[in-house]
Amino acid sequence: ARLATTLAELDILRGTQAIARQGYDQDDTEQTILMPTIFAKVDGLPTNEKPYWDALDKIRDSNGLEALISIHFKSSDWYISEDDFNFLTETELRAGTLMACEAWSYQMLNRDLQKSIAEAIVDMVEDWPFSFDKTDDNLAGVLSMALDMPKEILDMTAEVDYPKEVPLLAFIHQEDFGIVENDDIVAMTLFHYLGWDVIVYSPHGYASLENVLNEDEFDHFSYEKMRPTSSSKGDKIGRASCRERV
Repeated sequence: ARLATTLAELDILRGTQAIARQGYDQDDTEQTILMPTIFAKVDGLPTNEKPYWDALDKIRDSNGLEALISIHFKSSDWYISEDDFNFLTETELRAGTLMACEAWSYQMLNRDLQKSIAEAIVDMVEDWPFSFDKTDDNLAGVLSMALDMPKEILDMTAEVDYPKEVPLLAFIHQEDFGIVENDDIVAMTLFHYLGWDVIVYSPHGYASLENVLNEDEFDHFSYEKMRPTSSSKGDKIGRASCRERV
């Protein structure tokens, strides 16, 4: 479940146990646990930038279950085959069907983690939090990304002691990164469904989540100012003018 927050609470809630969060619920009869996690985007910079950058540096340098990244999630040209897509969609999509599919690429991961990934994919597809239509082509694209996630980050999930810990994926969208693509947003959404706190930091205020997700699927905050871009400062294209922190 998404935990609605304020901007100030993002740092306060960092590292807090899921069991201590508002909305946490354990149903022993149904054998289910409701995990409140953060999914948010933060545009701009505060007037005093130092605490902002210090917080990101702390995430980057953490030895805990936190990751600060600035990468495109899809690193290969792999796309689900027509046969595999038909195998997964000719009946109701289930976790067991996903794990039995030839396209399942997570066999090396912990078995419980594999089940969690498969269940998260099914939940995401059923909920369809995306603003684009659920056509066969779009579903194939979502499944292609969900089945080709970076395993080195996914593997961190196996270390989590739920509900005592909540891992954090912080994504920094700097100018030289370019466009945050649909695949990137599908990947971040899947991490949210896996029980991660996911926060996108956009110092320049560049669009990302809002291009692909329904507006009620994430919290959206803005600081007082935006970091200037190279073009707004009159710099020539390709000239590095801003000191990148990460």
